[in-house]
Amino acid sequence: MRGARPEGTPVSNITFKHYTVAVHDLDAAISQYESRFGMSKVGDRAYNNIGKFNFQPMGFDGKTMCHLICPDTADGPIAKLMAERVNPFNPHGEGIYLLAYDCDDVKAFADQIVANGGRINGNPETGNIWVHPTSSNFVLMEIFPKR
Repeated sequence: MRGARPEGTPVSNITFKHYTVAVHDLDAAISQYESRFGMSKVGDRAYNNIGKFNFQPMGFDGKTMCHLICPDTADGPIAKLMAERVNPFNPHGEGIYLLAYDCDDVKAFADQIVANGGRINGNPETGNIWVHPTSSNFVLMEIFPKR
């Protein structure tokens, strides 16, 4: 456990984990990321019960760079966001969904965000938190405890 941080000192030891891209067709996106960017699958395809989506971690040399996620139902949060993004240039509403970070002290980081007018979801005492998009220029962020 680290020592106490002086009041007003920003949380440090936050590192980038991965980005998440919402896609309309998971198989097509996997193929595109493999052929166009040289990424490969990192682990197996999985399902997220909370967000109601299938996902495939992708990366280089076995290290995850991104998660490709595809909603499996029209009433889930990913599908709803994608529907809001539909426009003539983006007919399926695909795009960046989330940026993920590791943090050595999730509670201190959550406290810092809230103390400075931000909103979070989740319990920083027990696991991940999500920084509400209205607190981060409309980018959803997920903060994981470093393991």
